[in-house]
Amino acid sequence: MEQSKIGKFIGQVRKDKNMKQKELADILNVTSKTISRWETGKYMPDLSLFTEISDALDITVNELLQGERITGKKNKDSIEIEVKIETEYEKYKFLLDYLNKEKCIHHHKEQYDIYFSPENPKFFGGKIDDECIRIRVQKGKYILCYKKIYFGKEESDIHITEYETEVSNLEATINILNGIRVSKICEVKKQRDSYIYKNIFEISLDKVEELGYFVEIEIYDKNIPIKEANQLLLNFIKEIGLDITKRNLKGYSYLMYDKINSK
Repeated sequence: MEQSKIGKFIGQVRKDKNMKQKELADILNVTSKTISRWETGKYMPDLSLFTEISDALDITVNELLQGERITGKKNKDSIEIEVKIETEYEKYKFLLDYLNKEKCIHHHKEQYDIYFSPENPKFFGGKIDDECIRIRVQKGKYILCYKKIYFGKEESDIHITEYETEVSNLEATINILNGIRVSKICEVKKQRDSYIYKNIFEISLDKVEELGYFVEIEIYDKNIPIKEANQLLLNFIKEIGLDITKRNLKGYSYLMYDKINSK
């Protein structure tokens, strides 16, 4: 994110709307001096204000991040920009209480996932485990999913492609997978509390049996490109005090596989 470019863009859009700095300041509950500092590039708006600024100026969060009008295509729905971090119970409980107080859109789920791997090439046990096949059992529904992680050349390129479809018969689906030599590897059970935060992030707090506590943060706004989305995630993780060095790229299935095979 270019601080000066974003500031100039805020100023230009504000003027195009015939809005004075004080008017924008009143909407955002900040001072006119703060608006001036943004527009001159001296300061960057706080991340928590990005949605409010975008709404006030009738622009998207992505346009604000880019510092310009954008007419390009959205990211595909199959692409996920997310960070999963292992954490301690105290931090998990703190975030749970905080998000409940914020009155975000909230969903509680109990998930049971069955993971599979082909015989050759295997998805598990390699130097880099970046693929999985999963059946999720949730509320009487069965969701078949394929997921792959793309690492790219640097951290800002990391993203996940995921395809899923509902199947009607669990036993028949498992038999089909076995028939094409795709076998069950492990099971993962977890309780997940998901929150939509400021319409930018989906924050999921996971309590995973035998593995512990995790925070998964995903970009909710599909308009944001991969590199900018990853930078936004990293900034937000720092803001809420999570340890990025505990980022988990393997996923629960690989952690469970390692746990089972280390016994």
